[in-house]
Amino acid sequence: MKTMLVLAGFVLMMAYFVISTSDTAQAEEILGTGTESLLGGDLTDPEDDGDPEQDVDYNAIFSANEEPGFAGGEFSFNVFDNLLGPGNDKWCCGPGGGIPTEGLHVTAELEVPHVLTHFTVSSANDVPARDPTDWEVQGSNDGTNFTTIFAHAGGSVWTERLQVVLFETGAGADFPVQTTGYRFFRHVTINTASNPNGAYFQIGEIEYFGTQGTGTAVDPKAKLTTTWGSLKDNR
Repeated sequence: MKTMLVLAGFVLMMAYFVISTSDTAQAEEILGTGTESLLGGDLTDPEDDGDPEQDVDYNAIFSANEEPGFAGGEFSFNVFDNLLGPGNDKWCCGPGGGIPTEGLHVTAELEVPHVLTHFTVSSANDVPARDPTDWEVQGSNDGTNFTTIFAHAGGSVWTERLQVVLFETGAGADFPVQTTGYRFFRHVTINTASNPNGAYFQIGEIEYFGTQGTGTAVDPKAKLTTTWGSLKDNR
């Protein structure tokens, strides 16, 4: 009888451990490594036909507080070029003196508001100590006043180079279900392991997905279908 009670207590203890750890576990999902692991068709380029060399055929206007532009010397808009790799397929490496007080941020401005349902952020090709350790995704409708949608602090989320990580909305997921649509989506890096020494920062790629206005969340594994194709022709 005593043995059975001990076993029952052990089972209950293990069940409690599993439940409590599952509640605190991060829900982000590793999709793989390399360009082929990107979801594609995100809000900034639903047709995947943007030309980073000419900065045309994108469905967003991009801006940044450091190295705005595609290509260049690993400029910031490279995080929207639909490519993962070295050189001008990433944003690197941070201004001298370290990350500024407002963080290092790059923004995508859409034509109309969208409710964010999921997004991916990818590591670059080298030097894990340059990965963002504290960072946020924010939304705005005027490009000035931003609301934090998702925040991460306390280390890199990536375990490999050129790794694509998915963040989803919903119960038990990475951030609450959103009810407000935003025209501006901004990624802000607050710190890295290397900051402020040398070349201390880099990101490979960012993809945003959502529904126009307010609406039903889409399958985060699917390539998002939007109305941007018709809007693009009129811009």
